[in-house]
Amino acid sequence: MDKEKWAVRLARRTEGFHVARAVTQVLALTERPDVISFAGGLPDPGTFLLDRVEESTHRVLSTRGGEALNYGPTRGYLHLRHWIAEQMRDWERVELDPDEILVTSGGIEALSLVAMALLEPGSTVLVGAPSYLAALHVFRCSQAEILSVEVDSRGMKPDALQDLLEGIGRGDPPRLLYLIPSFQNPSGVTLDLERRRRIVALCADYGVPIVEDHAYANLRYQGAPLPSLKRLWPEGVIFIHTFSKIFAPGVRLGWVAAGPDLVSTLALCKIGTDQCSSTLGQRVVHDFASRGGIDEQIRRAIPVYRRKRDALLAELNRQLSGRVEWTVPEGGFYVWLRLPPGSNSEQLLREAIEAHRVAFVAGTPFFADGRGQEFARLSFSFLREEDIAEGVSRLSSVLANQG
Repeated sequence: MDKEKWAVRLARRTEGFHVARAVTQVLALTERPDVISFAGGLPDPGTFLLDRVEESTHRVLSTRGGEALNYGPTRGYLHLRHWIAEQMRDWERVELDPDEILVTSGGIEALSLVAMALLEPGSTVLVGAPSYLAALHVFRCSQAEILSVEVDSRGMKPDALQDLLEGIGRGDPPRLLYLIPSFQNPSGVTLDLERRRRIVALCADYGVPIVEDHAYANLRYQGAPLPSLKRLWPEGVIFIHTFSKIFAPGVRLGWVAAGPDLVSTLALCKIGTDQCSSTLGQRVVHDFASRGGIDEQIRRAIPVYRRKRDALLAELNRQLSGRVEWTVPEGGFYVWLRLPPGSNSEQLLREAIEAHRVAFVAGTPFFADGRGQEFARLSFSFLREEDIAEGVSRLSSVLANQG
C-alpha cells in the first residue's frame, strides 16, 4: 500500500471544528511560564483543600477501595446523587429525586448527552451572542443549526428572543435554548430577574426547553443571589452543573438534572460515551462534600477571586480607560473587553503572545456566526494576583501598537 496516498476520510461534521482550537490553545498556554495568560478559565489551585482531598481519598481507598476502583452505575454513585439532590434543595430550592439526576464526566459531557438525546442533524438550537465556545462546539458536533440571540449588559435580550421565535413559528420550534444565566462565559454578565422570568415565559409558550449551565453561579462576589431558571420552571429546564469550579476540574465530574424519563434516555446515551463516570472520583467527591468540604472550599475561593477581579478592574481603569470598554462581573471568572473599532482580536492575540508575552482569548470563537473580532475575553481566576498589573500593561502595549 502506498503510504503517501493513504489518509482516513473525515466526517463532514468535522469541517467546522477548527473554531474550537481556541480551547486547546488556551490549555497549552498554561505550560508557557514566560506568558502572562488571561486566557484560561481555570480555578486557582490555591483554593483547593488538598489535605482534606487526600484524607477523603485515603478514607475511600482504605474502606471501599475495591468498589471505588471498579465500574459503577451508569447514573452515578447513589450516595452522591442523594447529596446533589440535597444541594439542589438548599442552593436552588428545587426538589429532586435521585432518579432525576445523572452524574457526568464534567459539564461538557452533560451537554453532549443532552445534544445526543435531543438533536437531529439540522435541528435548531438557540444560543447567546456571545456564548460558551465549547457549547457551540458540542452543537456543531451534532450538526445543529445554531441561531444567535443578542446579549447585552443585562444578559440575553428577551425581545430579540421573541422576534426570533416569532420568525421561526410554532410549527417546528427550536429543540433547545442554551444559556449561562449567572456570570456568563465569556461576557461575565448576569441575566437579571426580569429577563429570567420573560425568557422562561417565552420558552414555555413556544415549547422550547431551556438548557441552563450553572457552572459559575456558586461564585458570587457581590449582589444578591438570583433564582435559577430551574427554580422558575422546574419541568422545562434541563439543569447542568459541574464540580470543576466548586471542587476541582481534574476529577472531571458534573451532573444534569431533568425529568426522570429524559434522565433515563441520557443514561442510555452515556453507555455510548464512557459507560460510567469515574467511580473513584465520585466516591472521593461524596466523602469530601458530605463532610462540608465543598461549602468550605466555596467560602475559601470567593475572597480569592474577588480580590483578583477587583485588581483587574482597577488596572483596566488605570491603564485602559477611554481606550476599551469592559464588563463588571458580579461573580465567575471573566471580564469581556470591547476593543477599539476596527480591531482584529485574532491578529492582536498573535502579536500579544509573540511580541509581548501576554495572552487572552479572541472574541470570534464565542459567536456562532463568526462575529466578535472587536471583542476579547480576559480570565482573572488562574492568574497570580501580583501579575495582573504587568499583564494589563502588556495588553496596553499591544493596543498601542495597533495605532
